[in-house]
Amino acid sequence: MAKSKITHAKRFLLNLLAARRLNAWCEEHNLPHTTIYNLAAEDIPPTYSVICKLLPYIEPAKWFYSEDEEIPYKTRLLPEWNPDDIPFFVRKHRHDYKELLDKYDISPSTGVNLFINYRTKPSVALIAKACADVNPEEFFTLGDANEDGKFYPERGDIVSISGKTMLVLTKEKSNRETHSFTGVCIQNNEVDLNTLETITYSRINPEFIKKASGELVSDTLKKIRLLFK
Repeated sequence: MAKSKITHAKRFLLNLLAARRLNAWCEEHNLPHTTIYNLAAEDIPPTYSVICKLLPYIEPAKWFYSEDEEIPYKTRLLPEWNPDDIPFFVRKHRHDYKELLDKYDISPSTGVNLFINYRTKPSVALIAKACADVNPEEFFTLGDANEDGKFYPERGDIVSISGKTMLVLTKEKSNRETHSFTGVCIQNNEVDLNTLETITYSRINPEFIKKASGELVSDTLKKIRLLFK
């Protein structure tokens, strides 16, 4: 079996090992020498918990790019992250995580436990796949404190709420500010313009189903505008 490529993070540890400074470095930072030595000397991938522990000393992105790759994100050291806390990436995808299952090869049961029940920690494999789309810092930080984990639909979302399937016509910014959205019901796969209404929600939030086509949204908005002429 071919060895995995050496990441920027592993090269950092290998340089310490070659300089015979790894043990002193671990003692200085109160880090488990055996674990760190194995990461440097063996072909052993790091765990999520280990990366969380080493954030003050090794930038997170450096674990996911080989030393011959340029890291496309600005890197920085971070405070140690409690792996049991819920990182920004998980919180922001609580309601649209189903769209990520195929993209990142996540099983439905793992998706529920990661994004809904919070029983599963992000895997290193998942973070590596997501690096093409987001800075891996999102898996080790609180991120946007305004991201409350609630779902605020965007224009073009098809959602389910109170037994209705609806096409959302108002934009996410307005929906977030008012805790409401304006839309029309979809019945028998067709939009019913007579059901146009604004729904305010607090305890019962809309559940994302899928994105509508741009053509459907545009056509619906045109028809609704005609009703008010």
